[in-house]
Amino acid sequence: MADANRARRAGDYDAADDVGRLPRWAVLTVSGGPRPRAARGPDLTAAAGRLQELVRDHALFLALLLVGLALRVVTQLAYSPALVYYDSARYLANAESLVPSAYRPLGYPLFLRALPLRGELAVIPLSQHLMGLGVAVLLYVVLLRLDLRRWVAALATAPVLLDAYQLNIEEYILSETLFDALLVGACALILWRRRPTPALAAAAGLLLAGISITRANGIAVIAPAILAVALLARRPAPVLALLAAFAAPIAAYAIHFHAVHGSYAITNTGGHFLYARVAPIADCSRFSVPRSERGLCPRRPLGHRLSVDRYMWSSRSPYFRARIARGKSREQVAGDFARRVIVHQPADYVRTVASGLMRAFSPTRTEHRGETAIARWQFPLTFPIYSPRTAKALRAHGVAHPRVRPALTTFLHRYQRFGYVSNLLLGVGLVAALLAAAGLGRARRSGLRVAALLFALMSLAVLVPAIAVSQFTWRYALPQLVLIPPAMAVGLTALLRRVRR
Repeated sequence: MADANRARRAGDYDAADDVGRLPRWAVLTVSGGPRPRAARGPDLTAAAGRLQELVRDHALFLALLLVGLALRVVTQLAYSPALVYYDSARYLANAESLVPSAYRPLGYPLFLRALPLRGELAVIPLSQHLMGLGVAVLLYVVLLRLDLRRWVAALATAPVLLDAYQLNIEEYILSETLFDALLVGACALILWRRRPTPALAAAAGLLLAGISITRANGIAVIAPAILAVALLARRPAPVLALLAAFAAPIAAYAIHFHAVHGSYAITNTGGHFLYARVAPIADCSRFSVPRSERGLCPRRPLGHRLSVDRYMWSSRSPYFRARIARGKSREQVAGDFARRVIVHQPADYVRTVASGLMRAFSPTRTEHRGETAIARWQFPLTFPIYSPRTAKALRAHGVAHPRVRPALTTFLHRYQRFGYVSNLLLGVGLVAALLAAAGLGRARRSGLRVAALLFALMSLAVLVPAIAVSQFTWRYALPQLVLIPPAMAVGLTALLRRVRR
């Protein structure tokens, strides 16, 4: 201590010389406090720098994401509590009972049941708008993992973020948004690694099963998934994991459906829908029709018949008027008749389905006679009440007077005049993806062929069965907004980008 006193008097004393002799509280005082607290400044600066770099690198996508968020806020505020369609009331009722419906699987009602509704239906479109934003983020991340340029990946998310028809369907209490999210999630899991693991394949299989019990025609998506996993993994384990994870929930649902309806299926209306599809073209004079099915032959001449929609739902349809032999169900007899028409008039049936498929990629969004009006997927200026069931469903959830904000609905209505993706552009994107998958030119060595194939075939697996079994409607074409843009981005990159060494 004497040495320290002399050092003080000499003027060259350093407090650190006495640190070893001082108690802990005094050490903190002499040394200026804990060192971690002093180090926080540089850490915050580094974090701010990383955040700034992240924003700069992904500026285009973040800008699109912010615009998509703003549009969804406007849509959410424009209609209170949500847009309600014919199917919406049945979905809400199924969410209460969880009894499998003959027409609509339980996937979407289960989603509704999981939401904290408590009489507030606005939670449904809010969650769906968030899902739409999440789909865009997931697509962007997956495309970056596939080594696409950032601006290309960002533009591939623009349709789901900005398309007015996508915003509109998210505001409805309908299954499309959940269906789209499951589709993109399954594709992301399959493409997440260069070689899918059994765990990733099994997770994808569960999502694909969710797709199938959300909309029955979604069961076809398992085919392109199996093909993609087989091509990427090059070993049986991931493929078997995919199939097992897909089959188990489907089998469980079929058993539950059998307990209610007496048949192992997901829905029980395939024959009804297929009959309505072929009734406008059926020519019973060209083949022999069993007596049990003759009542289903349309009496009106070809070219003067009801529309598919009327044959499906109208009380004037032979489906509801025909006498059915004892021991057979109306659904079974209609299905047998429809398959007989397809076997004897294959060209007519293929021509009808192909015509509907081409309309999904036509330059303009037209509306044919008897189709579901395209206006139903456009923003209404007033709150739409499609049937007494709509008002009843709203009252059951505490909504006596649904309302709109006219300024916002007017803005959305005008935005939809130009704020949508060209169908012709989607068609070009699908062709580009299929050409890349076939290995044309530089695509052969791009490493992107399977990704292009997966997105392209998924889009066809969703669209073709819907048109083949039911009819074309612009509602059924909406999932293309989350499948074809990434397919186009991957396909054009594979076809045009110089292969790296």
